[in-house]
Amino acid sequence: MKVLSHFDVGVKLVFCLVVGAVCAGPQQVKAQVEAAVESPLNGAEARMLNALVERFRPVLLVEQMWVGAFEAAGVQSMLLKHQVDSLERGEMVESELLIQVGALRQGIRRVREERNVFVAEFLSPLDRLALDSILSPPKPSIQHFGFHDRMKCLVCKKPKELLSAPSGAPIPTLIQE
Repeated sequence: MKVLSHFDVGVKLVFCLVVGAVCAGPQQVKAQVEAAVESPLNGAEARMLNALVERFRPVLLVEQMWVGAFEAAGVQSMLLKHQVDSLERGEMVESELLIQVGALRQGIRRVREERNVFVAEFLSPLDRLALDSILSPPKPSIQHFGFHDRMKCLVCKKPKELLSAPSGAPIPTLIQE
């Protein structure tokens, strides 16, 4: 992947915003450009950056480098997302669209991974473990899905329904000694 200079990224960002807002008035274009230049981070990325700074309390220079890495990754991700949006709006065969959008989304993932590797280079091996928990929190586990006997599953059925007794018969219980 080609690394873009700040000038190239800025020119492309402004070009995308202006082309996307051709029908809008000059005030709307100006507001969009100012908003994009102020902070290219979305809400989740800003929260992640704040969590990193609070957790590791880096030296001011390192913090500025992290902010720059997050902002550069945010600009590149924004450009790739704009390309995805323009492809999805265009007239294209579905299979071709899926291939191109998949490649662009892979590019977005690559940008984030490169940003994460850059941030990790400033940390000790022990702190890198904590960094992984911030940058990629574990997905919630669902333990009872998959192939299983739903009639005997404690999650799918209530415990009293597991023991089937004929109607009118008392429900058996375990005798405790």
